Amino acid sequence: MPYPHDPLREPALWKKYEHLSAKDRLDQLDIPQVDKDMFDAMISSFGSVPGSQCGFVEVLRWYALGCHSMAGVFERAGLCKLGKGGMTSLALSILSEYRGHLLFNTVVENIDQIGKGVTLTTKNGRRIEAKYVISTIPLNCLSDISFNPPLSPLRQEAVKAGHINQGAKIHFKLKKTEPGWFAMASGYGRSPWCFAFSDHNGNTNTNNGTYCIGFGYGGHLADPQATQDITTSFKEYIKPDADVEAYLTHDWMNDDLAKGTWSCWGPGPAMSRWLKELQTPHGRVLFASADWADGWRGFIDGAIESGVRASVSVVWLLSNEGYLLKL
Repeated sequence: MPYPHDPLREPALWKKYEHLSAKDRLDQLDIPQVDKDMFDAMISSFGSVPGSQCGFVEVLRWYALGCHSMAGVFERAGLCKLGKGGMTSLALSILSEYRGHLLFNTVVENIDQIGKGVTLTTKNGRRIEAKYVISTIPLNCLSDISFNPPLSPLRQEAVKAGHINQGAKIHFKLKKTEPGWFAMASGYGRSPWCFAFSDHNGNTNTNNGTYCIGFGYGGHLADPQATQDITTSFKEYIKPDADVEAYLTHDWMNDDLAKGTWSCWGPGPAMSRWLKELQTPHGRVLFASADWADGWRGFIDGAIESGVRASVSVVWLLSNEGYLLKL
């Protein structure tokens, strides 16, 4: 995959490998089993699943995004972070510049296109009318929305399949200040954990402990209140000497407005069959989500890529209708 930010660019030779899982591809290689096991555990974070459930092309895509280097993958995914407040700071900065209307705790139920407009109906009965709509609803939640006219059969197929990532992400505060570390666990045993790594040692030079992040295999560690299970299993499978002072998490897999974490597809013709369709407007409804970005799918970078594409398209459409000239 020489062009990971333009993955469907022909010749797309990766398509002939799309039916393989990552484990299928590893099993084809004549290398020591321990190397296969280590690599399988290392890539478990891509979809919070063992290699037998993760599409080989997904791994190939991440590898290409890391400048065709596994070191590059983890450098970009682990080091390129938003400083001074992270995602909260980014969201607040966006809101501080926004001059339109805001509605919170308002869940959309129906999206109807009638004539030259779109009407949204919310679960609390509110109706919102617009010329165009940009939907950022995650892939795994689109089936909760009633579209009129209905989505195309191909898009409905993609929505029904969804993406596979049902993993947990848990932030820990450890008592001891430590140098950097990285730990992995096999997805074919009893461990509910994929891997974990130290993130930082606080914001001062004092003995402030260690902040780390652990990732769970899909379907595990879903209850944020299961303190004993979370801390005990973390010590058993990831870091036996850990002295956990606190942790913070959210149950994304059972959150009705997420139904999973970052997008990842399993083996099968997902990207070649669905990606372009998921990016295509549905009449006056445009779709913007990291779940179907060309490049860093599932990352903020992918969300920005998809959002910019949809926003530019809406500006162009409104200009062609002469609407912007009236403002």
